[in-house]
Amino acid sequence: MKDPRALAPDAARAGRRRWSARVAAACSRFAVLVVFCLADQIVAQEVVYQEDEVKAAFIYHFATFVQWPDTSRSDTVFAIAVLGADGVASELEQFLPGRAIQGRSMEVRRLGTIDELQDEAVIFIGADESFRLPKLARKVDERPMLVVTEAPGALKDGSMINFQVVDQRVRFEISLTAAERAGLELSSRLLSAAMFVDTTSAVTPPAGIIYASGGNSILHQQR
Repeated sequence: MKDPRALAPDAARAGRRRWSARVAAACSRFAVLVVFCLADQIVAQEVVYQEDEVKAAFIYHFATFVQWPDTSRSDTVFAIAVLGADGVASELEQFLPGRAIQGRSMEVRRLGTIDELQDEAVIFIGADESFRLPKLARKVDERPMLVVTEAPGALKDGSMINFQVVDQRVRFEISLTAAERAGLELSSRLLSAAMFVDTTSAVTPPAGIIYASGGNSILHQQR
């Protein structure tokens, strides 16, 4: 039988090996955690960028599905005002050049306050200004101006089209009543693509969803 004292060095070496293995495993788990955290940050940044880009494209397409008053002159600029959403404004500045609506060239106007609003056809009110949405909506009341927002419950506060992000997809809801009150007629194709339409009319538009895609086409309809 081997002397127990001779086993001591072997036991010590085995203990050191087990300790080293535990340390290595812990370091490995920590490294994986760091990688996942960094990955989450990168994905979050990409989602924010893509969301702004998609919303900008949607805003343009919304305008193409509106019957604008006949008083609109073809020699005036079709302007989209943006308040409280610099990211969306930047995307619109890249998206709009070369595009037109009813023969009118398009431009973006960044607003510092709602008092800077002029004769724009569309206003997008970002989340940073959503807390004062009822007051802002009153500023554009009775103007033939499409009001687009991105705040929970915005339809009841005067919004006409409100963005929602559901399952990482940009969707939207519509207040047909608010649009009609401003003298704007929305295309049935736009109404059928909304995830929800608030209306007091007898005819309820068919349900549908528009969501963002990574492909070449920005708008897709899912029934």
